[in-house]
Amino acid sequence: MIVPSIDTSPAPAPGVAPPKGLELQFGVEKQVQNALNLYLPMKNPTQMPALLALLLAAAPKVHDALAGLHYVHFARFLPSYDGSALWVITAYDGGLESYIMDFVAVLGDQFTEILQFIAGAPPLPVQKYATEFTQFIMSHNLSQVGVWSAYPEITVIDILRGARAL
Repeated sequence: MIVPSIDTSPAPAPGVAPPKGLELQFGVEKQVQNALNLYLPMKNPTQMPALLALLLAAAPKVHDALAGLHYVHFARFLPSYDGSALWVITAYDGGLESYIMDFVAVLGDQFTEILQFIAGAPPLPVQKYATEFTQFIMSHNLSQVGVWSAYPEITVIDILRGARAL
């Protein structure tokens, strides 16, 4: 009898791509959406309620800013079950660096507040240290393993145009 081996090696560090051969493809060659899977480890997990209160208070500004960008499909903040980390999970059209720079421009103050709770955060405020902020985001963005989209070639702008035509 052949017994399959189980890989017990640790998960890749944040920002590290999966080993060659583990990328899953779902036949989405012309995917226009990209993902941000941002892992933000807390300095102190007991501060998660304070961070969540801050996010709740900032929600109207965040919603308005994201709606004004016209290329964010969705965005959410997700606290880990044990309060040790906050995940920022988004799907957007375009490149990551320009996406981050737009966040600096429209939500820089909110990210500066969030990052005060985060271990190993870049220098603050993010508006003054945009390069360091970009490097931090890119190093904490976990690669996705495969993606599927119901509309791989359609941007947010395409969706908005279609909705207005109805």
